Amino acid sequence: MINEKPNFVEGVSFLRQLREALNLTREQFAVKIGTTGSTVYRWETGRHPVSFNSRQWKSFHKEVLEPLGINVYDLPDDLGAPYKMSA
Repeated sequence: MINEKPNFVEGVSFLRQLREALNLTREQFAVKIGTTGSTVYRWETGRHPVSFNSRQWKSFHKEVLEPLGINVYDLPDDLGAPYKMSA
C-alpha cells in the first residue's frame, strides 16, 4: 500500500477523490486505467456513467484500489456520482 485510504468528502465524485488521493492528474489517471483524460473528466462530472472493460477493471483494481487499500466491496454503485456517506 503506497497511500492511506482517503477520507471521502460528501458531494464530490468518488472517482475524483480516488484520483486525487493518488496525486494524479486526469491524464495520468487515464493512462493507468487505459482510457483518456476527457473520458475521466466526463466520468467525474457525471456527464457519462463510469464503465470499464475487463482490462480497464483489472488496471483500476491494481493501480487505484490496491495502493489505497480499498476493497472492491467498499465501492459505491456509481463511481462518478457525488459521494454520499452511508447512514
